[in-house]
Amino acid sequence: MIFYVIFAAVAALSIGAMLLTKVYKSTNPKVEKASRILVIVWMSISFLNLFLPDAFAMRTFDDRTLYLGGENIPFAILRWFSEVSMVVLPVAIFFKKDFFNKITAFFLLTVCIMSIASYYKYMEFYTSPNGAGIMKLRFFSAETQAFFINPVFRGIYFGVMKYLELMLIAFVSLRSLDTLLSFEGKKYVLKLLGVFALVLFSIIPIYVPQYLFKGYSLVGAGNLDNFEMGTFFHIVWIILVILEGVGLTLLFKKKSYEDRFIVVLVMAIALVMQYNQMFTGIGEITAHRMPFQLCNMAPLFIMVMLLTKNERVYHFTLVINSVGAVIAMALCDTTPYGVTYIMNIHYVAEHTNVILVPVLCATLGIFGKLKTKDVKDFIIGFTLYFLFILLLGGTFTGLKELTGNDYWNCNYLFIFNKEETMGILGFVGPMFDMKIKLFNFFTLSVIQLVVYVVFLAICTGVFFLLKLALNKSSEKYEKMQMQVEVNEDSSNG
Repeated sequence: MIFYVIFAAVAALSIGAMLLTKVYKSTNPKVEKASRILVIVWMSISFLNLFLPDAFAMRTFDDRTLYLGGENIPFAILRWFSEVSMVVLPVAIFFKKDFFNKITAFFLLTVCIMSIASYYKYMEFYTSPNGAGIMKLRFFSAETQAFFINPVFRGIYFGVMKYLELMLIAFVSLRSLDTLLSFEGKKYVLKLLGVFALVLFSIIPIYVPQYLFKGYSLVGAGNLDNFEMGTFFHIVWIILVILEGVGLTLLFKKKSYEDRFIVVLVMAIALVMQYNQMFTGIGEITAHRMPFQLCNMAPLFIMVMLLTKNERVYHFTLVINSVGAVIAMALCDTTPYGVTYIMNIHYVAEHTNVILVPVLCATLGIFGKLKTKDVKDFIIGFTLYFLFILLLGGTFTGLKELTGNDYWNCNYLFIFNKEETMGILGFVGPMFDMKIKLFNFFTLSVIQLVVYVVFLAICTGVFFLLKLALNKSSEKYEKMQMQVEVNEDSSNG
């Protein structure tokens, strides 16, 4: 009750001040800048929340009744709907798009109020000792671990998140008040619903399907919902990714540059959130789970690419990250649990967007045409990344052998753990055995050289295929556009 009283008072005073000062109507650049800073602060706090304990989002449960009975489906849906704000609010603040303003005012406001009303339900899972996240690191003291589930700390953190979210929703809603009730016919409404549906399904949390489908298979062999290489759902996934890429390209190819950019930005933000949701529920974050695998670092590279519009980073993500993700998709290194299992949903969500975001940047013309000289960008980029991984993974592996502590076990680029890599590609074992050890600590093996050379060779071949296909497609589209403009000029004449 104290939470509601304090929250309601602070929120009412803040919104009242917003109404009295009419700050939302101001054209002052400082107001614009402040709103953008505030949405970035709120997104950062919400992102960091993924690393705090949350027993609702765990990978496995000792007591599976949390989802088997279906009682928590409404709360799972509420949390899913709440995540929509992560992709809608930044677009509404930075781009002032009408569709996103309406989603903010009519959908996000309702969901935010319902989330605030569910404070005690959130706290039940945020303060549960069954949660994981950063709390489970073995190097933390018992007092530090207890702090992460302290009701006062988690209550304040939740309150700050929701307060900032509500203020941003109020600001966007008041700023666009004149057009909120303007719906320009059936076609407009259908487009609005289409955008909403795309946004909603892009940001589904990776733990929600476990609740919606009441669990996952505990024994994988022979199960209909199995999700391993060559199974029904693996093939369906590949087909759906292709259809999504083609469909989004056709839907948005002729839209404005800003609209096309928003499409890939929304997918990139969703990628960052869905990848890092893994850290909420996997238990201890060990070296094996640190985000240094090629596809794990892709969300960072993709966000840098979009926010800086850097062509060199684009060439790296288009070739290196996309090829790496396609290989991961083909090999389907998943668990034998059912397709709705949190880690399998994580695998699908991550690799789907790691493939599609850079490819859509190409097919939607977000960046310029590929040139032969661009080869050097991804070769240099991958070489730097490989050297970083070689040094880091080699150090972790040396620490594991030196201390016997499995915390340091890792297999970045699949070049450090022989048994794990052979589980995917059984023939590579001898390449691990051909090795030398430096300073009785750091191991160099033939597999490392082979991975570097073979992967770069594949990527170089893919680059020239992409260059040929994308540039031909771009030229065809440009000719079509020129013909349309000529026809329009003739008609006007």
